[in-house]
Amino acid sequence: MKKLLSVILAAACTLAMSSTVLADEAPAGGAAEKKEAATFTFDTDACYSYIHTFGNASDTNLTYSLSDSGAVSGRCLKLEEDFASDIGNQYGGIYFLASDFGIDSFAGYTMTVNLKTNSKVSKATDSLLVFTDGAQWVSTGVSTTGDTGKWVKASVSVPMDSANSKLGISIPITEAFSGEVMYLDEIVITDSYGNQIANVGDLDTSLAEAPGTFSSVMTTIVFILLILVVVGGVAFIVLKVTRRYR
Repeated sequence: MKKLLSVILAAACTLAMSSTVLADEAPAGGAAEKKEAATFTFDTDACYSYIHTFGNASDTNLTYSLSDSGAVSGRCLKLEEDFASDIGNQYGGIYFLASDFGIDSFAGYTMTVNLKTNSKVSKATDSLLVFTDGAQWVSTGVSTTGDTGKWVKASVSVPMDSANSKLGISIPITEAFSGEVMYLDEIVITDSYGNQIANVGDLDTSLAEAPGTFSSVMTTIVFILLILVVVGGVAFIVLKVTRRYR
């Protein structure tokens, strides 16, 4: 009996130590501390008031909507086009205005974009453009052929001496097209000192991931096993004692 009790207690101690180690490995509070929200998170339709279209957007029937499909976090912005005939070589897309953020221009600012396209877009154009416009045009090409279906980062910086008022994404598709063009998420705009323009109010905290990490799940399982072992051991001892005095 003493040997059995020792085995049960040893198992209980081992499980308790394992659960403690796992608990120590888990982030404080059960989840990693949430990073500062991006300037645009595209979680709610509050982002719509900051989005402006340009160029052939009306000819290509460019539309945008919030999507739950595979966002970096929360929701993302899905852009689609639908036109049956080829159009002239005039590109369209979306942009953000400096005045919407209460600043005179984007001089010295940098915009970083998370962008995702699919194979259909790669057949229509080999790249999209992240750009800034105003006193001068500066752009960064984003390949649509190398990482289709994956989130990629692209950024563009406005020269300090350039009073550019726009930051945006251009879609150089002029041949007949119908379907999804791209997904956008977690756009961050920072000044020359690295200070970020605060979130525009489109963050939905209810979409944040629950703190159900692997470590916390394992910790819960270990605690349940510990309880079962202790309860089972006590029940076994009580049963043995009861039988002895019958």
